[in-house]
Amino acid sequence: MDTAPTLKIAPNNAAFHTLAADIFMGALNRAAAKNGPIRVVLPTGSTPLGLYRELIAHHAHRRDLWDRFHYVALDDYAGLAPDDRRLFSNWLARDILTPLSIPPTHRTIFNSAAPDPSAECARMDAQLDSNGIDIAVLGLGTNGHIGFNEPGSAFDARTRLIHLSADSLAANAAYWGGMDHVPPTAYTLGLGHIMRARETILLVQGPHKAEILHRMLHDPISTALPATALRQMYNVTIVADQAAMSAAEPSPQT
Repeated sequence: MDTAPTLKIAPNNAAFHTLAADIFMGALNRAAAKNGPIRVVLPTGSTPLGLYRELIAHHAHRRDLWDRFHYVALDDYAGLAPDDRRLFSNWLARDILTPLSIPPTHRTIFNSAAPDPSAECARMDAQLDSNGIDIAVLGLGTNGHIGFNEPGSAFDARTRLIHLSADSLAANAAYWGGMDHVPPTAYTLGLGHIMRARETILLVQGPHKAEILHRMLHDPISTALPATALRQMYNVTIVADQAAMSAAEPSPQT
């Protein structure tokens, strides 16, 4: 099955962030139609920062939504203390969760320092098996990874501890001042969990993502390029800027 994602293209940075926020809020409102918590996966990195600023600046008043919002970690480094600034959970707490008053009790995160990684993965699997994901907001790695599902990851993979690829180590080194400061292992939700999200929003920005976005849209669906798994899903929206589209053909669904 190859299902074309809906492609939304923004002409510039400001429009990209506003468009992403509008699409996210639409998904959040739809998810609110069901009873109970709204479980949302959020990414780290530079691409979603503008989205988070938009949500804080223009949508923080929607307490009817944020009071039901439950953050579910997509991935995180392994082997770090709870207060380590490199933890993605701490990064997101600073950039969006705390500003939107999402309490710690509404955050399902990895225990980076867990003494038994297998048990930690099983704990996250149990959470996801019971509750699922309403909205998955994702980024696109330059090698096609989703979360830390590196090339070769099975589409039915569950939560696991992985060794970061050379591409991911290099990309993460830019945030922490060099390769020596990047933990070599990380936890990630598997594609098997991510692909069951009720709605998915993929954020792609910048000319350095143009080639991989083109490949994600047009290469054969394969574990060699994990992002192609999104073409087997329904309710996927790709938000891209013009620079990221420079190597891609527009989708008929714009």
